[in-house]
Amino acid sequence: MRTASPATNIPATTIEHHDEDRGPTTRDLVIVHAGLLIVAILWGGNFTALKHLLSVLEPMDIVVIRSVGAGLFYGLFLIVTGKPLIQVARRDARRMIFIGVLGISVMSIAMAYGLTELNAGLASLLVTSNPIFTAIISRILLSEHLTRRKIAGILVAFAGFLLVLQFGASGGAQLESDQIRAALIVLCAPLAWAFYTVLSKPLLATYPPKYVASYTTMAGGAVFIPFLIFDAPMRDRLAGLDTVDWLTVLYVSLLAIVVAYLLWYWGLRVLTASQTSVYTYLVPVFGVLASWIVLGDAPAIFALVGGAVIVLGVVLTNTGGRRRGTV
Repeated sequence: MRTASPATNIPATTIEHHDEDRGPTTRDLVIVHAGLLIVAILWGGNFTALKHLLSVLEPMDIVVIRSVGAGLFYGLFLIVTGKPLIQVARRDARRMIFIGVLGISVMSIAMAYGLTELNAGLASLLVTSNPIFTAIISRILLSEHLTRRKIAGILVAFAGFLLVLQFGASGGAQLESDQIRAALIVLCAPLAWAFYTVLSKPLLATYPPKYVASYTTMAGGAVFIPFLIFDAPMRDRLAGLDTVDWLTVLYVSLLAIVVAYLLWYWGLRVLTASQTSVYTYLVPVFGVLASWIVLGDAPAIFALVGGAVIVLGVVLTNTGGRRRGTV
């Protein structure tokens, strides 16, 4: 006979249990950090991929195809890997819809429209404001304890970010006065992602990460389905994409959202919100590198120095204790 959780009335068989007292092993931590490194690589290349798509599509076209596509991939993922539907408490369902709109809809719009005026390198640099937003929001909403070591790591990584921002890339990857508006639009993306990360943390205590990632992404993607139905010019532009363009669409939806979000939630379940979010400091390292390889924007020596400082900050924030974050 199935029993239910008294707090949520969710059958116990739908909940993925784990030993909270034992905590993560060294092997668990190594795998989790490796997964988060992959996330940083995927998100770094995402800016260059989006910049390519902006040469053949309108910003809203990219938002729609990326968001709806990611939602469809998650639906297929749940069907292939097991039970696609689980019982979700009404309050948690509302939260999933809300953070899905933040993490998919708002973030995608901010990225697409901001990149119309900024290059990929600068946009990837601005995303590193996410750990600062996350640390503040998690402290307020989750009462997450920030040790001196974590704070020091965040500050060290931020210092590396400033080095890269000021001196790190050729091709204008610095904040000019006429780019302020676009920069503010892009900054809405890491702010939305910070809320997404913090508000997702309590859900992971009840539901397996794959369901949280899937349901929130599908909720965010569903917002844009009417555009595909009623916007005929958009459908015509999408029909004109070539093979390279469609491969790029697969990258920004399947890899940068589906795969990356699953790995992100996996890390968030083991680490604290601030420990997980500090990996966004690595995004500009791979973002500048991808821009160099694909677009020909060679980084300056300070990009390498700043990248090394960022890595040091990530290591500092994620070592020196294995105490799991509380929810």
